[in-house]
Amino acid sequence: MTGNFIDTLRFGLKRRPSFLDPNIGFLHTDHGVVRVLDTGGTKPVILNVPDGPNVIEHHLGLIKELSRNFRVICFEFPGTGFSYPNRKYDYSIAAAAKLIIHIMDILKVDRATLAFSCSNGFYAIKAAGLFPERIAHLFLSQTPSLPAMEKWTEGTIPNVLKLPVIGQVANSLFEKKLARTWYRYALPKGMDISSYQDTALNALDRGGCFCLSGLVQGLKGDLHHSLRLLDTPSTMLWGERDYTHRKTDRTSILEHVPSCEIIVFDDCGHFPELEATHRYVALVKERLHL
Repeated sequence: MTGNFIDTLRFGLKRRPSFLDPNIGFLHTDHGVVRVLDTGGTKPVILNVPDGPNVIEHHLGLIKELSRNFRVICFEFPGTGFSYPNRKYDYSIAAAAKLIIHIMDILKVDRATLAFSCSNGFYAIKAAGLFPERIAHLFLSQTPSLPAMEKWTEGTIPNVLKLPVIGQVANSLFEKKLARTWYRYALPKGMDISSYQDTALNALDRGGCFCLSGLVQGLKGDLHHSLRLLDTPSTMLWGERDYTHRKTDRTSILEHVPSCEIIVFDDCGHFPELEATHRYVALVKERLHL
């Protein structure tokens, strides 16, 4: 039995707020209405997604820097921010991968580089495996192997969130607490995390979502999913000061992407692309020969 219907009902009556940024809008997809920021233009395309409880607003600095050389499309997966999941969205790797390509089709993007982090990285790997001609390069952050992610989930995620229905109810009751707590452990100790927390809590106050329970349960069903990518150029950034991944083997990603280049940012936590944006963008440009 799935508990995703609770999230669907919970957000079904919510009214999405309007946004002043003319580049932000909503796309009607097979798995729900998805919130998107698109800088437009004819430059090479980078697709970027926040890792919940992050939302598009967390990525504005990164988007600004990348947009000097790229058309940046940043969207929130269903269950994150202001993208509410519908009944068809089961948080599976296959569904998310197809959604990536669906969004590219809607926005008439033939080929793109994917800049995804944590569990979103599995979706990027799957999309590149299914549609190699559509994906130019993968830039991952904090994405280990599926077995390593299972161990991470066992040690990091509260057990109640792993239970269908009960997990979704608990998630809805403690959404803000989960968001606040996450940043304390995911970012380097001693770092001022207030801007991360405030941005996430502001989104939740305005009607946003953080369906961590649905994501965890969806990944649990995919732990033995076949995930192998051989031909797409891939780079993974790893923040060494991410306390939640202190026991995770970063090289485990090679189980899925044997040729993946792994680069460690010693001073970063869970979001190296946001914590060290200048270095991250320089690396992207270098790997893409710009």
